[in-house]
Amino acid sequence: LGDVYKRQKLRCIMKDLFLKKSEKMISDAYDYIKSLSSVKAGSFESSETAVIMVDIINGFINEGALHDNNIAGIIPQVEKLLKYAVANDIPAVAFADCHSPSSKEFSSFPVHCLRGGAESEIVDELKNIGGYIIAEKNSTNGFHCPEFQRFLSDNPNIKNFIVCGDCTDICVMNFCLTLKTYFDQADKHCRIAVPVNMVETYDADNHYNVFMNTAAFIFMRNAGIELTGGIDFD
Repeated sequence: LGDVYKRQKLRCIMKDLFLKKSEKMISDAYDYIKSLSSVKAGSFESSETAVIMVDIINGFINEGALHDNNIAGIIPQVEKLLKYAVANDIPAVAFADCHSPSSKEFSSFPVHCLRGGAESEIVDELKNIGGYIIAEKNSTNGFHCPEFQRFLSDNPNIKNFIVCGDCTDICVMNFCLTLKTYFDQADKHCRIAVPVNMVETYDADNHYNVFMNTAAFIFMRNAGIELTGGIDFD
């Protein structure tokens, strides 16, 4: 009984320590994110920059098993970014989840964004602007899709990436971390900027969006991703 009691006590101590340290870390991260300022759009050299829009599609915003209407809140700022890109000859890539009925991803997520369906379509607000390349992806990481690989190959001058979209802790983070390590492996400089007012994730019982956003921001910041409060277009 003594050993059992000691193990239980140790678990309680570890949990208390875990919660204490986690609370401080999350609190500090929350304050840091709230304090972020915008960066000037002009700080990104147009000839060396690309705008990456991740899954700003109907299936995550307007309809379907994984949509959350609250994600639509990022659209007005993304519209401004895309219009700026078009006006300044900055290439833009729009990732779009696009699956076959037998997609392996459906072992982890509900059926969503089937090829040819409305869920895989870019939202109308961005369609009306245009000026982007569509990159259909079959996983949570658009870096691996053929269209994006061709984009990298065809644009070796691009070293700055402004990344926006959803979901912050899944497709956005996976892409940013892989892109950063891709350049690290080649020993090349890159600037990957994520405006926090242009990314969002869904809210659910086991997926509190504010917490998941904050955790994703911590991971990305620690990996060398630049977080900004937004983009100043003036």
